[in-house]
Amino acid sequence: MNKEAAIEKYPTYKEYLWYEAHEEEILQRYFGRFVVVSGKKIIGDFGSLAAALQETLKHQKPGSFIIQHALPANPKRLPRLRNHQLVTIHGA
Repeated sequence: MNKEAAIEKYPTYKEYLWYEAHEEEILQRYFGRFVVVSGKKIIGDFGSLAAALQETLKHQKPGSFIIQHALPANPKRLPRLRNHQLVTIHGA
């Protein structure tokens, strides 16, 4: 399925494409948080998926936003705490 067909079939696919294009910036600012994307911008960030959904539905219609967990796609690059220091593993 091409992007145009996906956008037509899934209205929030545009938000996902925007998130994907800005993922590096988002990870730097919102690492580990649940971010709510609507209209090609972040409209909120929360500590849990449940809180993100509950609070966003107070102001937005279902189907007008996406919620993404701001974590890198490559789990080997996740930061780890070791002796109270943040260490990033750069594995293959």
